[in-house]
Amino acid sequence: MSNSKSNQELKIGDTVRLKSGGPKMTVAKLEDKYGQIYCVWFAGEYDKVYHDYFQPDTLQLVDKPNKKGTAFYKRS
Repeated sequence: MSNSKSNQELKIGDTVRLKSGGPKMTVAKLEDKYGQIYCVWFAGEYDKVYHDYFQPDTLQLVDKPNKKGTAFYKRS
């Protein structure tokens, strides 16, 4: 799985998306007592803030910094 990352490789602040699609989310906490990743994201007409826990294997990294420190976005 090319874009999938284990919970040890993800870090707070990474941008991820569910492998099945959906909005971009930010990793806010690496693990709860069940080994899940806590993410936050904006969605809806008024950009309401949502948050939830996800199993690490359901997430993929959306962007990563290039050598200059800026980000580029991978297309799905």
